[in-house]
Amino acid sequence: MKITRRQLTRIIEKEMIILEQEDRESELREFSQGRGGNNVRKAGGKIASAASMIQQEAQIQTGKMRETLFNISEFVEKVGSSLANLGSLSEESSMADDLPTVAELKRLQKDIQKLER
Repeated sequence: MKITRRQLTRIIEKEMIILEQEDRESELREFSQGRGGNNVRKAGGKIASAASMIQQEAQIQTGKMRETLFNISEFVEKVGSSLANLGSLSEESSMADDLPTVAELKRLQKDIQKLER
C-alpha cells in the first residue's frame, strides 16, 4: 500500500494531537501550580483553622448545640483541608473525594433548623 505525502502528514498530525492530549495536565492541576493555587491553599488553611476554633467552642457547649457545633467543625474542616491540599493531588485520589458530601450538608442544615426552633 502506497501512502502519499498528504496522507502521511494527516497521520502524523492525528498522532500529535493524541500525544498532546495524553501529556496534558488537568485544569485543576495547572491552577494549583500557579499563584491562584497558592492563594487558595492559604485560604484553605485559614478555613481549617476556623474549624478547630469552632470545635473548641463546641467543647464548652452541651446538648444539641455541642453536637451541632462538632458537625459544623467537621464539615468546615473537610472543606478547608481539601482546599489546603490542592497542590498535593495524586493520580489515585481526587479533591472531590475529600469534600463533604451532599448528605452531610443536608444533615447539618437539619441540625441547625432544629436549634432554631
